[in-house]
Amino acid sequence: MKKTRNMLVLALLIILFFIVYFTFWWKDPYEEIKLDSPAYLYGDHFNQTTRLTLEGNYNRDDHNFQGSLTIGDNIRLDHVILLHGALLISYEGSERTSVGPVFFDHEQVRISIEITDPGLYKLLTSKSYDGKSKLVISSPATTADEARAITENLMQIKTIFDK
Repeated sequence: MKKTRNMLVLALLIILFFIVYFTFWWKDPYEEIKLDSPAYLYGDHFNQTTRLTLEGNYNRDDHNFQGSLTIGDNIRLDHVILLHGALLISYEGSERTSVGPVFFDHEQVRISIEITDPGLYKLLTSKSYDGKSKLVISSPATTADEARAITENLMQIKTIFDK
């Protein structure tokens, strides 16, 4: 009888522990991100205002964003993964495309992407990518100076690779 009572008390303590843990200490690692703002596309031979939409979830444990990215009215990448200081990767089915280096601040929801994918470069500029020309999109920004300042600021943020 005493053994049964001790088991019941232990079970209740374990249940109480889980209730307290999930109520006060456990935090969902996912943060919903929604950015819909002006963006500025600039490069060696290109300057243009556009719109950038980023929708998805930022995983605070893995330090990455997964969701969709829209540039302007006609370019939509439905499945992207980005990691600050690394690459923005786009998936279409099993096909993987590296869009280019990305710098992302999930707290202030700012982003800067260097476009190195030849297909996307051509869609955005109507010119072939020569492998050398620089093309960057930064948001939120409406001028080249704002866009460059955002890019520079984001590049100063430590990455998970920095010690």
